[in-house]
Amino acid sequence: MVLSWKMSHVQTTPSVVKAFIFDHLDEDMPLFLELFSKHARELPSLESVYETIENLSFFEEKHPIYVRFESLPKKINWDLLQSSDVEIFLFFNKSLKDAKNVECHNFSGEKPWERQKRIFSWIDRACQKQKRTIQKEAFDRLFRITEGFGLSILRHVEQILLTLTTTSITVEVLDKHHLYPKGLSDWDRAKELIFRPKHTLRPDPLDMLGLISKMRQEVYYNLFAFEVEPKVAIPPFRKKELKEQEVERLSLGIDYFYSLLPVLLELEMLAKSGSFSQEMLFDLLYTRLYRLLHVRSAL
Repeated sequence: MVLSWKMSHVQTTPSVVKAFIFDHLDEDMPLFLELFSKHARELPSLESVYETIENLSFFEEKHPIYVRFESLPKKINWDLLQSSDVEIFLFFNKSLKDAKNVECHNFSGEKPWERQKRIFSWIDRACQKQKRTIQKEAFDRLFRITEGFGLSILRHVEQILLTLTTTSITVEVLDKHHLYPKGLSDWDRAKELIFRPKHTLRPDPLDMLGLISKMRQEVYYNLFAFEVEPKVAIPPFRKKELKEQEVERLSLGIDYFYSLLPVLLELEMLAKSGSFSQEMLFDLLYTRLYRLLHVRSAL
């Protein structure tokens, strides 16, 4: 049986073995474990799962175990897995064909809005466990600012619930306490600095190491976009943004994005040295980026 993304609550009984198929394991697997099996223990391979099952001590505390697969195994001993006394989670990035008597949740092929709806339902459930609620509009803002990284959204929600006595996270609550304003996020600033550096974008307060890290990720995604078949999986919502930036990206050229990498490395080393203020580092970053763009436009 394959359950679609429409399932709002992940059941943890009665099946011992549960398989989950995500297009983006790096983003969705940690969120699932945090919400539904926080104390699960990771094992490196299917063979280590078999070994653990066969050598379980009667007196051993039986925490759930899980394993992540980058590629589908040639054969899985479902009978042995089902004989386990511990709960087993298997995470895949491709659909299964021979799953036997397994509770299988297939979230592959989700549209961006479907994935957003699923993450909302999961985090809303986490809020309800604490007798709190989260407004869909407030969640959508957090989703946009965090670029859809579910675990990051959950951390923001946890911080709000710990620091505020509100029973519902709403847009008004976010605005009232100056949390996650509607203006540019650090991700937005990173993109703007890469494509259209403006000195007026200086954030307050500044987190140069965080900004440099986000810029480096943006540079890599844009470099991947030049490839016919990217070697890494690009999240669907990022693909849409990269498509919208295609004209600007092609105008700047691949050499421009490669030239950004040593600039960001230099700024990162200076930031870690502690010899410069955040403002000085931002000014230097702006100067380097402006010069690179000016050189490109002069060619």
